[in-house]
Amino acid sequence: MGRPPARWVRPALVALTAVALALTALGTGAVGTASVVSASMAPTYGVGGTLLTTTVGVGEPGRGDVVVFAVPASWRSAARESGVELETGLMVKRVVGRGGDRVVCCAPGGRLVVNGEVLDEGYLARRPQDVTNPTYDVTVPAGHLWLLGDNRRHSFDSRAMQVREPGAGFVPVSAVRARVLGGF
Repeated sequence: MGRPPARWVRPALVALTAVALALTALGTGAVGTASVVSASMAPTYGVGGTLLTTTVGVGEPGRGDVVVFAVPASWRSAARESGVELETGLMVKRVVGRGGDRVVCCAPGGRLVVNGEVLDEGYLARRPQDVTNPTYDVTVPAGHLWLLGDNRRHSFDSRAMQVREPGAGFVPVSAVRARVLGGF
């Protein structure tokens, strides 16, 4: 009877299988990367970081998902007029509202309310009461999203567009290019 395999063999085989699957996915375009170019998603994803993304099952992302999306032309021109330079035609933001959701800012303490429930946003850079938020009460149209950065003090997002022009803060689901799986 032979010796039992060393303790490291099984974890090593699992790791090698995971790497092989990831490389296969990269080769098919199902998994990719994106670079973080602004502080809008800090502390979740910092400037200079790399995001691992997937196009698998992009469809309509869920509330709380972080997505990479093509910036609508109206956002690009508004950003330019506001002195915000968008380095690429893509942005990374968190989905706060989906089609049919009512998003209200703000409950006591500066917290967001979605469909009557106060959101627990533990990912925020600062406590909500520390951020100056424009107030809004929007219902997201079908096929659209309400997208916000985790670093609300430094994020050009749905709020900025809504203040500029009511209804302009909604992003079509079709603009979503990938979901963020994580960063490094």
